Amino acid sequence: MSTTIKINDANFQILIDNPDLTTCILFNKTTVYSKGISLDEKVVTSVLPVVMIQVSLAFLTSHIVYFLLKPLKQPRFVCNVLSGIIMGRSVFGKNKIYQDIMYRGREMLVVNTLATMGGIYFVFIVTVKMDKAMILRTVKKTWNVSMTVLLVPLIISFLVAHMLRDHVPRINLKRFYFYISFLASRSSFAVVVDAISELKLLNSELGQLTMSTAVIHEILGWLNSILSQLMRGGLQRILVVHVGAVCALSIFTIVVLRLMIEWIIRRTPERKPVKDVYIIAIMIGAIILGFIYEGLNSNYMIGAAMFGLVIPAGPPLGSALVEKSELIITNFFLPFFYIRLGQLTDIHSIESWRSFLALELILISAYLGKVVGCILGLISFKASIRNALLFSCFLNIKGIIELMHFLRWRSRKYVDIQTFSELVLSNLVLTAIVTPLIAIFYKPQRRLESIARVDNCIRTLRTTLPSSELRILCCIHHEDNVNGIITLLRATNPTEMNPICAYPVHLKDLAGRAAPVVLPYNTQKYKLASNATDRIMRAVIKYSRSSGPAVAVQPFIMISPYDTMHQSICRLLKDKFIPLILVPLFPNGEVQGPNGILHNFNINILHYAPCTVGIFVDRGLNSCINTAKSAKFCYNVAVFFIGGPDDREAMALVSRMSGHPGVSITVFRINLEENIVENESEKHIDEVVMNEFVASNFGNASVVCRQIVANDTKQLVSAVRSLERSNDLVIVGRQQAFSSQLEEEMRPWVEYEELGIIGDLLASADFVGGMMSILVIQSVESVKGATHKTIKTLGNLIYNYSTSSWR
Repeated sequence: MSTTIKINDANFQILIDNPDLTTCILFNKTTVYSKGISLDEKVVTSVLPVVMIQVSLAFLTSHIVYFLLKPLKQPRFVCNVLSGIIMGRSVFGKNKIYQDIMYRGREMLVVNTLATMGGIYFVFIVTVKMDKAMILRTVKKTWNVSMTVLLVPLIISFLVAHMLRDHVPRINLKRFYFYISFLASRSSFAVVVDAISELKLLNSELGQLTMSTAVIHEILGWLNSILSQLMRGGLQRILVVHVGAVCALSIFTIVVLRLMIEWIIRRTPERKPVKDVYIIAIMIGAIILGFIYEGLNSNYMIGAAMFGLVIPAGPPLGSALVEKSELIITNFFLPFFYIRLGQLTDIHSIESWRSFLALELILISAYLGKVVGCILGLISFKASIRNALLFSCFLNIKGIIELMHFLRWRSRKYVDIQTFSELVLSNLVLTAIVTPLIAIFYKPQRRLESIARVDNCIRTLRTTLPSSELRILCCIHHEDNVNGIITLLRATNPTEMNPICAYPVHLKDLAGRAAPVVLPYNTQKYKLASNATDRIMRAVIKYSRSSGPAVAVQPFIMISPYDTMHQSICRLLKDKFIPLILVPLFPNGEVQGPNGILHNFNINILHYAPCTVGIFVDRGLNSCINTAKSAKFCYNVAVFFIGGPDDREAMALVSRMSGHPGVSITVFRINLEENIVENESEKHIDEVVMNEFVASNFGNASVVCRQIVANDTKQLVSAVRSLERSNDLVIVGRQQAFSSQLEEEMRPWVEYEELGIIGDLLASADFVGGMMSILVIQSVESVKGATHKTIKTLGNLIYNYSTSSWR
């Protein structure tokens, strides 16, 4: 028996959300498309123009709100929700004309559909970016902390909810108090990763711990959603219909669809883009799978998550999906989600303050319980109370996943409009409070600075005994960096008495992944198909094995955004007690502009590294000397020594090289006359270093020292350019003991700040045809307490240039 109900735009939204009613609307030619602008027809009588106005207004409003709240350090999520509320019935919707135009029944059908598609795609893309191997690693390492920070607030809030259950009326969902307690106590992986990424804290220690905790919470959240859906019907329905259909679809996704994904990856050549037809098919498949799960009385988020989990994160497929879809999801589909959220949120509906306070007490008890859980959970890590409180702020961040649950409850009439509005506002206010607190009080950069201070520095080349193991961290961006790095390692003269331990780290930008990864490379795992990382590590390991006990290798893989990658590198330097890090300046043989991401990465390494940094400009050394099987290793090295901590570190490295029978070294000692050093101890240390080097290499025919006197910029440049083309490598300190006038004259000509004045001059294309490799050394002392600026010039500099040979 059918019943016809006459409705209007005012109650249309209520009826279309009722699962017990089938709603029909009259379709005519102008339902979707308008006839255009005319004098006898309103412009906004059709669906398409209204929808276009809605998304444009949402985009504009969110950006205005973000611009106004940016000084208050508010995240984009808060601004998007506020823009939706402003556009909804709480603010603009109070105007009847605006409400009748923007939120009529036909338009809201389109908005609700696009909002649901936005939710499906958001969950899908987040699970695609999730590193599946990270789940297993996280469960092993942080399960105790994750369970503590979940169970403590869950128990506290559930007890409070049980006591106040009679004060929160109009709840039509069994076990609602458990669901709301669980949702307030857990942390969504997608939400915290998005927030931490916006705060640029992906590589921070608390950021890593938060993401690991959220992974376990996410798994428990999926299990809870599945069980809650299964427990709706009776036992017979569970066994026969629901469980059978869901399990069959899950097996199809894991087995069949996974094989199809692997087939697509195999058909995509390395360094080639994935075909668009595959991308489109996968995106359509995510929508279909989400709606199938929804049709099985499950949750579309589970279907999208299942499909996203079978797609490997990162290149080639995961990165391509994220790159081609994330922008349109964020800027087109999700605005409709916030429009729908704002339409259903009505702050004026909060009339019963008794039920409002009761619900808030339940939520606040969960938030405060999470603080207690964080303090208890971090006791085993011996963390401070400050870090525990900041950790609780990270975990208390709420976002779009929680709002999806609220919308689902509201669309199914589990909660009324007042309860729904209270839940939305509570999550909004909580995120608006904890996010600025994190931005203000959590400064991992300060800790890096304290680690890199002179009095706290780990080791330097000068403090490393010649007979001890020299540990070197080698940053590798591309396969082309490997040849020069291996040659440089050979030149450091590794022997059984003076061994080296290399830590090659393949650096990858965070593309198609949600969380950064730092992992030791598995050298024992056999792979049928090799990628760039495998070939890089295979070359380094082969060199180590051919060198015997003189060279040990511990390879790593680091996948992280370049703007925060230095944080992970600095922690690795600290944990492994490494005194030297080598960073290639021009990966893949291409010069990166001074405004590029690699330029900022190099500057961050120079500023925060707690050890000596070597910026290596590899211009392609002779292939005959680079192979590990070469019978004779011949390598010509030139060194410029002017004075200062950086030049002294360069001499410490050269001292190790001087023992290699195949390495020829020429040291140019440049004296800048008419300069008086205020700190005489620095000048004395420079003389001691040179005297020790000369004494230790007395009688060594492979080492030649020459002294050069230069008084001005022209003479200094002439001295540098007098270098012969026969050298394979030039080593120089990044900062020298220049007078203020010399530095002012040469500084404007510097193109690459990370190379310093002399290093930039050597790296220029017109210097010996740009065919000589350069190694620029920076000591940690020059960054945190340099004395190279304690030199002043007396009188006018005179042009005088002379050279003398030193043996």
